Amino acid sequence: MQQEWLDAIRPGVRSAAPVRRDRIDEALHRLQWNESPYDFPADLKEEVLRRLANLPWSRYPLSSRPWLLVDALAARFALPPEQVVVSEGSSDLIRAVMAATLRPGDVVVMPTPTFMLYRLNARLYEGTVMQVPLDATAGFCLPVDALIEAAQQHNARLVALCAPNNPTGTRYAEADLRRLATSIPSLLVIDEAYAEFCNQDLTGLLELGNVILLRTFSKYYAMAGARVGYALAAPALAAELQKVVTVFPLSVFSEVIALVALEYHHRFAVIRDQVVAERDRLAATLATIPGVVVYPSATNFLLVALNGRKQELLEHLHDRQRVQISDVAAYPELAHCVRISVGTPAQNDLVIQGFTEIFGG
Repeated sequence: MQQEWLDAIRPGVRSAAPVRRDRIDEALHRLQWNESPYDFPADLKEEVLRRLANLPWSRYPLSSRPWLLVDALAARFALPPEQVVVSEGSSDLIRAVMAATLRPGDVVVMPTPTFMLYRLNARLYEGTVMQVPLDATAGFCLPVDALIEAAQQHNARLVALCAPNNPTGTRYAEADLRRLATSIPSLLVIDEAYAEFCNQDLTGLLELGNVILLRTFSKYYAMAGARVGYALAAPALAAELQKVVTVFPLSVFSEVIALVALEYHHRFAVIRDQVVAERDRLAATLATIPGVVVYPSATNFLLVALNGRKQELLEHLHDRQRVQISDVAAYPELAHCVRISVGTPAQNDLVIQGFTEIFGG
């Protein structure tokens, strides 16, 4: 009987891995999820709490979409509000885009390695994933011609990528992204989760009509726990996406936090500059250690290739320095790599100490 009811579930959902009940040890230095090493500023938390105290918590938000935040984002990017869609994190917008566009068998083209959520969501909606390899020896640069060829050959419904790319940290040239968008028979979804760490602005691509930009408050604004993301698209596309995000996509709490963050945008630029400076220091120091290769990064993390001893390093950092970094072995082409979120200076020093103790230097 149980099997009979399970047959009602979509094949794409049933084929996905089960959700594990993992919990991070709070005693560890968390340098594995590309979070901000600095919390949302304390005085801005007080401002958020002051505003929340004046709101009724027993009521639903005043409208089914967070229009105040939509308007604030539109003003931030000098775009009409009709081009902005807000939801609970850019991860939900990835799901929404694929829910709105994919029919069973539709092809989604993406580079690899890239953010795994594109592949997961495509398969949940029974799409066919076509992956175009990135070449480490070429600095993981965007294979524009190969992506165009794959999209054209398979009449792709979507091309999805992350710019700068996660997990490699690679920045892609706007000219390459424009050529890709103008040469494919499909929508181009560009996830800009790390855009602020390299002052990237791709809003000029929206004029092409087939580009959807996804952004998040999680990284630059130190709001990973608040779950706020947004999409920028041509008005006609944005109107369709508004239909597939959930009703009341943000709590009043998340909307107020995001509004305060936007009002004090300059405060987070200072934090971003500290992270970038530490990223460059960490990269330069690790690069001097024998057996370690650090790839260029335009994000708040580093991809590091190791000449062996990876598991020993991971265990050493965990047990001795109490630091958790990311083992990216789930990407077969990166089986010899780790990814390190940039932390505070003290946390980064622990990483350097652990690498030095294992590899020398």
